[in-house]
Amino acid sequence: MTFASRLTRCPIPYDTDRAADLGDRFAALPPELRELLTGTAGCSPYLSDLIQHEADWLEPTLARGPETVLTELLTALPETAPDALAVALRQAKRRVALLAGLADLGGVWRLEEVTWALTQFADMAVDLALRAHVGADIARGRLPGAAAADADIAGGMVALAMGKMGAAELNYSSDIDLICLFDDTRFERDQVMEARSIFIKATRKMAAMLSDHTGDGYVFRTDLRLRPDAAVTPVCISMGAAEQYYEAQGRTWERAAFVKARAAAGDIAAGD
Repeated sequence: MTFASRLTRCPIPYDTDRAADLGDRFAALPPELRELLTGTAGCSPYLSDLIQHEADWLEPTLARGPETVLTELLTALPETAPDALAVALRQAKRRVALLAGLADLGGVWRLEEVTWALTQFADMAVDLALRAHVGADIARGRLPGAAAADADIAGGMVALAMGKMGAAELNYSSDIDLICLFDDTRFERDQVMEARSIFIKATRKMAAMLSDHTGDGYVFRTDLRLRPDAAVTPVCISMGAAEQYYEAQGRTWERAAFVKARAAAGDIAAGD
């Protein structure tokens, strides 16, 4: 079913001048879609900017079903060098936010469909960023004992989604809470510290790729402070060290946080 055929409501523009500015640009669209776009633009400066920035993409998009468009946005993200990936993720973030916002305001998606769409994109963004940086180190022979195929699972590293991301409840302004761990059983005893150093650097680069503001915007504010004993531990630690911490020192709230924990990126099997 098309976007237009599933509309059940439309926002009333607060800023009628801003809404009127968009009317002519989308004159070829059916009136109900024009009303959705102008109403949205008149209520949200952020979405108004996105509508104008992504107008050439948006017009044919609204002739299709939003689920199909979301799937294409996620599957089209490139597994590429970090610099190119950073630009692609920011473009995809704009489009996913715009698609979800219009589907939300038009009554096309229920609340849980909106939050799941945003969460799916967050999962994909973290996974691609993590694998890009760990994969680059594997290609350079820096991660001990790792083969080229290990890049597909980020060399045994996993990002656990916590909080709203873990529960698939992300909203439009949510940051993402991650705990990054690596499977130390994949390495010989004398290799663990070397691997740990590589994973720490990759985690920092991943977080910067997602959080940094550039001319293309940003992807997600990324919070790594839910990890065990965050005041003294690095941004990525071994699974063995994390398990020892939770068994011996973990506070009640730290254990309770795992009610919503979910392996979201990297080595999903190890994370599970």
